[in-house]
Amino acid sequence: TEAFSRTLFGVVNRYRYPNSMRYYNNSSVRSDRLLTSDAIAREPLQLIAHVVTNERPYTEILTADYIMVNPYSAQVYGGDVSFNNYYDSNEWREGRITEYYRCTVCGQNNPDVSYEIETDYPHAGILNSPAFLARFPSTMTNRNRARARWAYYFFLGVDIEALSERTTDQEALADENNPTLNNSNCVVCHDILDPVAGAFQNYGDDGFYRDKAYGYNSLPYSYKRDPLSGYQTGDTWYNDMLAPGFGDLLAPNPNNSLKWLAHEFAKDSRFGYGTVNFWYPAVIGRDPYAEPVNPQDPDYKSSLAAYTAEQDLMQQIADDFVVGTSGNGAHNLKDMLVSLAMSNHYRAESVKVMDPLQKVELQEIGTGRLLSPEQLNRKLVDVSGFNWGYGPNSALGRVYNLVYGGIDSLGINDRATELTTLMSTVVAAMANETSCPIVSNDFSKPQSERSLFTAVELSSTPISDPAAIRANIQLLHERLWGESLPINDPEIDATFGLFETIWSARISAGKSAAISGDSELCQFQLANVENPIGRDSNQTLRSWAAVINYMLRDYKFIHE
Repeated sequence: TEAFSRTLFGVVNRYRYPNSMRYYNNSSVRSDRLLTSDAIAREPLQLIAHVVTNERPYTEILTADYIMVNPYSAQVYGGDVSFNNYYDSNEWREGRITEYYRCTVCGQNNPDVSYEIETDYPHAGILNSPAFLARFPSTMTNRNRARARWAYYFFLGVDIEALSERTTDQEALADENNPTLNNSNCVVCHDILDPVAGAFQNYGDDGFYRDKAYGYNSLPYSYKRDPLSGYQTGDTWYNDMLAPGFGDLLAPNPNNSLKWLAHEFAKDSRFGYGTVNFWYPAVIGRDPYAEPVNPQDPDYKSSLAAYTAEQDLMQQIADDFVVGTSGNGAHNLKDMLVSLAMSNHYRAESVKVMDPLQKVELQEIGTGRLLSPEQLNRKLVDVSGFNWGYGPNSALGRVYNLVYGGIDSLGINDRATELTTLMSTVVAAMANETSCPIVSNDFSKPQSERSLFTAVELSSTPISDPAAIRANIQLLHERLWGESLPINDPEIDATFGLFETIWSARISAGKSAAISGDSELCQFQLANVENPIGRDSNQTLRSWAAVINYMLRDYKFIHE
């Protein structure tokens, strides 16, 4: 959705949604326009969050007869929605689209244009969210097939394009007799795909409901004016395609076929597996294994064993999710996520002995994953209480987002999963620019309110209080690296040795007690430290900063 948060009118239209007209040619409301754009783009995610947070059946993300709105998007979509704070973009409520109008005379450049047909928008959860439809637009030749393809994949876990290999037969490719309906090389996929594409029949290429003249349908004029198309007045779908439906079922009412489809998807036996398949990468950190296809591959048996075991796990979790085995109701997403997190695929840490076959089977079990820029930023804030940024701009969320493997949802849609040399420079910058401010910020608080330094004071030195320093290092290993180590562990010894070495070197060199922002990267003003500590008489603040710098750079901090 990030791509759409940059322009309000990539999703809505000033004529179809007349309440959005106020954002045109009015620089005084630019900030409101940006907030409204962001709200419209975020709506599908907020629907998921609303359903999950309130412990509702996850099927409601499809069957919801409402749309999530905040004070800004509610002004565009209409509806009588009340808010506690009409300036809070994070306050979300259930609402409905009541201010959408179809046209009698269409075309924004037509002098006789008229958008005046009131519409009872037939909400179907995410499937007809304006943001979802705009994110997956259609064309005159695609005919909603992309929307159907992604609906199958996101909600039922069915990859239509993987059902059959694309034919390379020249005769089949030259077929012009409506091959998607008649050619055996094509119908293997299109018999499944096209009825669902038809269920999206009321939504035009740009995602607007019944967007053609008089609001009767969304069929392109080129099709309706073609004497060979077979179009008849009153049609809402193409005569040269399979009728709108799902599986062996036909959509009973063309006016709300997508709403009908949403309920059929929710009832389908594959919905549980599709949900597990969708959330699996978010929890496990990688996509599920692909089924091995070449029996001649030397690792085929091991790969097949790994694939089968993983599929069995996913199906079992899906079955439990559908019936509500955990006791919190059917289709409870929280229970499903817990089941994934409690599985051996997530929790496994080590194995004592492995033969070569098992090494292939287990090579991606329990492995850490690189945190995305957003995740790393949240982790840094959560564990240290410090937000790395430049003025109002988040360093990882905005400034270095793409450099550190993030996405813009336009040209870059896949997050990086492995650290590159360029990305490592961002990690180094994070460690260099935040370590001293983090330490200063934490020590500026009373000991009971600190995040990282609860066992020591700046007066604690390796000579005066080595035990306290070791205890705090033990805490840092747990807070920053997620490892619980005994106080005499070699890793604790190594980190203590680093602290002691830095401290001794600073004492021997007679370093000044004044903290220098230029020479030692303690740039508190740039880092927005509220109450910076200006003096380090015992040379411990910058010694701790070196330890934090070292720990923030480590694999165990930037991976989970």
